[in-house]
Amino acid sequence: MSVVLVGSNPGLVLFAPGDDKAAAPVAAASLWTVDWSVWGFGTVLIAVHDGQWRIVGQDEHLGRILWDRFTRHFPELAPFAAVADVRQVTAPVQLRADLGSGLQASGGGIEMRLSEVKQRRQYINLAFELGDITLAVSNVYAPCQSGELEIDGRRVPGEVHCGESGGQWSSSGYLAMAEVWRDPTDRLQLGDSVRSSIFAGADPRHLRALGSR
Repeated sequence: MSVVLVGSNPGLVLFAPGDDKAAAPVAAASLWTVDWSVWGFGTVLIAVHDGQWRIVGQDEHLGRILWDRFTRHFPELAPFAAVADVRQVTAPVQLRADLGSGLQASGGGIEMRLSEVKQRRQYINLAFELGDITLAVSNVYAPCQSGELEIDGRRVPGEVHCGESGGQWSSSGYLAMAEVWRDPTDRLQLGDSVRSSIFAGADPRHLRALGSR
């Protein structure tokens, strides 16, 4: 089972304000800090809102890989599967993150903030499905009470869904630190070109998002 990526991947999904826990999300962001991977290293900030994905980072190829092979398949982002407009911005990402206070990251017109960490615990999933490929992932998961997202200087109206059950907190805004992805079949790293038909200019594929995170 090959290690394919080591780093961190905090995430944020915002829902329309209100008490409807079944409401569809209005925006989401995913921050990758890649200390090492088979595709290189660097920091990438990804957001989806108002019918567009935006990928920000200084290594465009790494950004495409992280979006195409990981982020867009996350189950919490399934409501955005039909979004076909993908924009890449070559820019540095500035960030501050710790498991005690939360996170602030910005770059390319995106600003993501997480605060009020509720808990820290180990997360392990030996069968995390990313489209048609299954990987193993582990991290230190830290759900947060509060999260905010700004796009081009405008705050996205929305809130995180955060709650506790049986002493375990969960949230749609979270830190995921000391993250390791392993590929039991080595299928993920076959070829080094991005496979997404969106980048090839064809119609986007229907995306599957299975498992739990």
